[in-house]
Amino acid sequence: MNKQIFIVFFSANGSTRLVAETIQEGFAKTGQTVTLHALGHSADDAGLLEKLHAAGSRAVLFIGSPVYRDGAVPAVMHFLQTLPTLSGALAVPFVTWGQACSGVALWQMGEVLSVKGFGLAAAAKVLAVHSLMWRVKNPSGGGHPDMEDLRQVHEMVDTLRERFESNSLQPIALERLDYQPAAMSGQMKQKIATSWKIVPKTVDQAACTQCGICEERCPLQAITLDPYPLIDKTCCDCFNCIRLCPESAIEPAVGLDRIEAYVLERVEKINEQPGTRVFL
Repeated sequence: MNKQIFIVFFSANGSTRLVAETIQEGFAKTGQTVTLHALGHSADDAGLLEKLHAAGSRAVLFIGSPVYRDGAVPAVMHFLQTLPTLSGALAVPFVTWGQACSGVALWQMGEVLSVKGFGLAAAAKVLAVHSLMWRVKNPSGGGHPDMEDLRQVHEMVDTLRERFESNSLQPIALERLDYQPAAMSGQMKQKIATSWKIVPKTVDQAACTQCGICEERCPLQAITLDPYPLIDKTCCDCFNCIRLCPESAIEPAVGLDRIEAYVLERVEKINEQPGTRVFL
């Protein structure tokens, strides 16, 4: 197979990483070399971009993001905007979503990839436990991705590998990734077109012990201790700092009770089916 496989993803809580590693396993079982690259922290994005440019039309880019606020996270969109134009290369956007709504993230990523010259070889949305529901006994998306979800991911990889080897792949149309009802899709596209606004967070200095866990576990290095946590504009609101703080010293301006109620309301109202879906 004359292709070079690149799997690039952002994962704050592990679900998107699991899907990325499942894709890697699918190619590795036949001896295919795969480049796995996590965005964030001190990742060498520039070095990866050079490798993609060198691969040219032989590149196959799997690009993964959790769905936040109906779209892909800013770190993923920034990476896509920095991609070189690679006419003839292929891409597979994939997302994990917490059952409230998968939004228009696949379409959002696919649109940029198409502008950059990539053909869309496939796409996937994979159901996952909602990352902001850790206090809830039965969280939306609980237990996912499960074996069935990952089986569908493996089948997608097997199908793609066969099509690459037989040179029979036909790119999918971008419009297929715009699967939400028209009115809802339009509203979501307006939302993702606006600048990302961080949920303000306060630090209880009396409770904070300056342990550094929030700084260490921030996937984007958006937190520094000075001497208490300072959160900069690169924050994507993954809420790891809030979830992992042993002293509960960091609080969001929007209370967790309100967030949980909103998520559960959307799950019931939108009732998006199926949970996991592959586009081929």
